[in-house]
Amino acid sequence: MRYLLVLIDGLADTPLKELGGKTPLEAATAPALDKLATSGRLGTIRTIPREEPPETLAALFTLLGYPPGPYLTGRGYYEALAMGMMLSDEEWCFRLQFVTAVDGKIADTRAGGLSEQEGKELLKALEFHFKQTKIRFVQGRGHSHLMIVDGVDFNGLTTVSPFNVLDLPYKEHLPEGAGAETLLKVINEAPGVLSKHEVNRVRVDLKQNPANAVWLWGGGTSVDVPGFQKTFGLDAAMVSYSDLFRGVAVATGIRVINPGESPFVREPSGRMAAVNPDKEASKATETEEITKVRLSVEQALTGTDFVIAHFSYPDDYSHQGDAQGKVRSIELLDKHFFKPLHKKLAEMGEVRLTVVPTLMCRIETRQHDERPVPFLMWGPGVESRWNLTLTETNAHDTGIKIDDGTRLIDYMINGL
Repeated sequence: MRYLLVLIDGLADTPLKELGGKTPLEAATAPALDKLATSGRLGTIRTIPREEPPETLAALFTLLGYPPGPYLTGRGYYEALAMGMMLSDEEWCFRLQFVTAVDGKIADTRAGGLSEQEGKELLKALEFHFKQTKIRFVQGRGHSHLMIVDGVDFNGLTTVSPFNVLDLPYKEHLPEGAGAETLLKVINEAPGVLSKHEVNRVRVDLKQNPANAVWLWGGGTSVDVPGFQKTFGLDAAMVSYSDLFRGVAVATGIRVINPGESPFVREPSGRMAAVNPDKEASKATETEEITKVRLSVEQALTGTDFVIAHFSYPDDYSHQGDAQGKVRSIELLDKHFFKPLHKKLAEMGEVRLTVVPTLMCRIETRQHDERPVPFLMWGPGVESRWNLTLTETNAHDTGIKIDDGTRLIDYMINGL
């Protein structure tokens, strides 16, 4: 038996007036998911432990079977791993996010959708301004980059995700605790560098949101994570565009596959190899990215015990407050991933599929939510009982509840 786990950030939601009282999952036309659901089983799963805030990193470790607490060093560390970097014992890595600030509030957590070139130029300006410090900047993509600090102890530091500060006075949510002054220096001085930059002048002229501020969060330092294969006895691979997911894969020894590439050309552990997709891949349309993930998943299943596919589009639209965009993203996933995949899995046989929202993200609040989410399991040995489609209400009504999300893989292997 082989196993396919499909993680979709933000897929679950709550009913919305603009969708006639339906959730995006209920409003979407998704015949392929409907077919899988009606011939499989539904339930709900708690992907965020009760004592943790609703963050992607905690949800990901939970769904991979790890109690997340010991490994929540901060997403910056894992994103550094995805770029092929190993932090020294004295280094911490933070997510540096370009944002749009208006009247003391974060108005846009993605600064209007910066291009890769715009982000590169703005990061260079920051690098020049802070060149005499123990800070170095690492280019990511668009609005999202990394900042590495050497020789400062950040143990006990508290930072907040910009998504949780949206439309709030950001000065009330600045970093606090050990080493905070280092981050505050960058946050406070960056607007002076960014506001006069040509990139932002052009964006303002074009009536686009400028990247006039930065937000630093998710700092982490190196931590040892047990290997996935040693823990579960399964050879695993992950197909994702996300630096966070790819970095966690590297940390757990899960093979990282660039979407659209052959899954059998990398050194098996994937450790210390840059795993970012190339520039052309990052410029692909949503439909093209979905197709590339699917093709790599299908190839990986021919020689891998456990394959993880990841998508973030519904989450992206949730953070933008775009209900119709979220519905379309679900329909695109249905048409370009689940429909052809269903046919392929039927041909392959002996593949058990599980589909789970990594966590809920609500259009109404544009933030993540800690409540349980629906899941779908389909394949050999999975008995259908209710003939229900995949929706939040239907999953709840089945009465199947996985309160400890770390047990999902056990259920995938041994059945519900």
